[in-house]
Amino acid sequence: MHRTVLLCTALAGWLTHSTPVSAQSRRALSLADAIHGAMAQSKSLKINAAEQGVAGARLQQARNNYAPAVSVNLSYVRISDNIRPFTISLPGAENLVLNPQILDQSYNNVQVRQLIWGGGKVRYGIQAAEREAEATRQEATQYRLEAADNAMSMWYNLYLLDASERILRQNVRLLRDRRTDLENLEKQGLVLKNDALKVGLAIANLESSLIDVQSGRAIQNFNMAMALGEPTDTEYVIDSTALNVGPEVEPLTAYLTEAEQNRSELKTLNVRRDAALLGQRIVQSNRLPTLSWGGSYDYNRPNMRVFPLEPAFKGTWNVGVFLSFDVSGQYGNRAKEAESRYGIDKISTGIDQLRDGIQMEVNAQYQSYRQSLDKIRVARQAVEQATENFRVEQNRLNASTTTPADFLDANTQLLQARLNEQSARATAELARWKLLKSVGRIDPSVPARP
Repeated sequence: MHRTVLLCTALAGWLTHSTPVSAQSRRALSLADAIHGAMAQSKSLKINAAEQGVAGARLQQARNNYAPAVSVNLSYVRISDNIRPFTISLPGAENLVLNPQILDQSYNNVQVRQLIWGGGKVRYGIQAAEREAEATRQEATQYRLEAADNAMSMWYNLYLLDASERILRQNVRLLRDRRTDLENLEKQGLVLKNDALKVGLAIANLESSLIDVQSGRAIQNFNMAMALGEPTDTEYVIDSTALNVGPEVEPLTAYLTEAEQNRSELKTLNVRRDAALLGQRIVQSNRLPTLSWGGSYDYNRPNMRVFPLEPAFKGTWNVGVFLSFDVSGQYGNRAKEAESRYGIDKISTGIDQLRDGIQMEVNAQYQSYRQSLDKIRVARQAVEQATENFRVEQNRLNASTTTPADFLDANTQLLQARLNEQSARATAELARWKLLKSVGRIDPSVPARP
C-alpha cells in the first residue's frame, strides 16, 4: 500500500512537471481600452512629450535674455624673478623704480551688463518661443488621433475576423451534419456518392478559408499587442455582439466647417507662421542699435591704475552706458530678411495646400460613410433573401426534390450574405470613426479613462 502511494505521488509529480502549460493569456478588450492603451504607448506621443520639454527649455532661455549678464574672473599669477627693474636716478632723491618686481600677482574682476533696448529682439524672441511651444502642444492632438485611428482599425479588423470565423465554423458544422445525412442516404441507395463528395469539397473549401482567417487574426492580434505595449502572446477577446451603427450623417458643409476649426495640423501651421513672422521682426531689428548699461569692479594686485605699481590689492570700479551699432551687418541682413520672407511664403502656401487636402479627405470619408450605410441596408436584404432561399432548398433536399448542388449553392449564398453583412456593419462603424478623425475629433461615445 505504501509503495502504491509513493508511485502515485511520483507519477503525479512527473505529470505536473512534464505537462506543458500554455503561457498565453486571454483578456477582453473593449474599443475604449484599445484606444486609451494605444495612446498611452504611442511612441509618437512620447517623442512629442520630449519635444514639448525642449520647447519649454527654449522658451526659458529666451526669457533669460532679459536678465543681466554677470561675469566673474579670478586669477593668480607667479612671475619669474629674472628681470631687472627699470630705475631712474634722481639727484638729491631716492632712485625711482618704474616697474618693481611684484612676483605674486592677482587680477580679479566682476562685470555686469544689462540690456536697455535691443530693437525688440528679446521680446520677439520670447513670443516666437511661445508660439513654437504652442505648436508642439498642438501636434500632440494629431498624434493622439493617429494612435486612436490605428487602434480602431485593428480592433474592428479583429471584430470582423472573429465574426467571419464564427460564421465559417457554423457552416462547417452544418455541412458536416448534412454530409452525414447524405452518406446515410447513399447507403440506402437514395443519392449518389458524388453528392456526398460535393459536400465534402465544400467543407474543405470552408476549412481553407478558416485557416486564412485564423492566420489574419494572429497577425492583427500581434499588432494590437505591440500597439498596447503588452506581451505578444496575449490573446484578445473582442466583444462579439452586434455593432451599433452610428447615426445618419449631417450635411457635408458641417463637417468641412468643423474640420477647418478643429484640425490640429492647421492650428500648428498657423501658429508656426506666427512664429515665422516674429522671426522676421527679429531679423529686421538687427538694423537697429543696441543700448545697454553696465559696470565693473576690479580688485587687483598690483592695480594698473596706480603708478608706480604697488605690491598691494587696490579696488577700482567703473559704470557706463553703451551704444552699439553693427554697420557692416546691414548688408548681410538683407539676405536674412529675404530668407525669412520666403520662409513665411512657404508656410502660407503649405497652409493652403493642407486646407485643400483636409477638405478632400473629409469629403472622401463622408462619401465612404454614406456608402457604407447604404451597403448595410443592401446586405440586410441579401441576408433575408438568402436565408429564405436556404430554408426552401433545405426543405426540398430533405424531401429529395432538389439536388445537393442546389443546396450547396444556397448555403454558399447565405454564407456570403452573412459575411457581407458583418463586413458592412464593421466597415460602416470604422468609416464613421474615419469621418470623425478627418474633422479632428474622437467619437464622444468612447468614455475617457478614469
